[in-house]
Amino acid sequence: MLVLAVAFVSGILTVFSPCVLPILPIVLASGVENKKSRVRGVVTGLVLSFTFFSLLLATLVQLLGVPADALRGVAIGVLLLLGLSMLLPQVGMGMQSFLEKRWHFQPISSKNQKFWGGFLSGVSLGIVWTPCIGPVVATVATLAATSSLTYQSGFIVFAYAVGTSIPLYLIASGSGWFARRLGFFKQHSERMRQYFGGVLVLTALFLMFSIDRVVQVWTLEHLPESWTQITTYFEKQFVSTETLRELRSR
Repeated sequence: MLVLAVAFVSGILTVFSPCVLPILPIVLASGVENKKSRVRGVVTGLVLSFTFFSLLLATLVQLLGVPADALRGVAIGVLLLLGLSMLLPQVGMGMQSFLEKRWHFQPISSKNQKFWGGFLSGVSLGIVWTPCIGPVVATVATLAATSSLTYQSGFIVFAYAVGTSIPLYLIASGSGWFARRLGFFKQHSERMRQYFGGVLVLTALFLMFSIDRVVQVWTLEHLPESWTQITTYFEKQFVSTETLRELRSR
């Protein structure tokens, strides 16, 4: 029970570390667009995707026979397509027409469309984002990679992901609150949609050229460890080496 609580709080603290920078623009933009359904979609997709791929990425890569970076490439491609469909209306209409003809896809309501668009963005972020995880979640992820997956492992990673999602949701909601106070955002909803699409495209390019990894290495080398490794410092205060050994032995 203590390990679950520590993982949850570690998730919250992760948002205050530099590792959150690659996903922060999308989180902020989802709120600025002032659509709560999109914010919920991004956060939900991020939580489920991070949990799933933290536990099963190694197994999935082995089954598919592809390198781990191939899944990263697919996720970046999804972000890029989503961004272009929002930034350029003709691209969005072309994608919808293709889906309708190919798979007899029926258009969904505007509210659900916002949620599922955000959900796909969140799922993609969950694949490409590598947060500054502490020893607890790192141990669980290592165990999962060696086929030692348990229900407890799943709950620990899920608790971490949920902890991370809370401040991200509050950040997005805060940007939405700010947007509602400015009449420009409300009067130009279509432009805000294109703005969000532009942020997705820029983030996809940022990830495509591995700039996120360069930034992460730079922060680890030049910023204080008390900031870049905030979750590690916190977890060491509450989780002993013996507890980690018990996790590894299960």
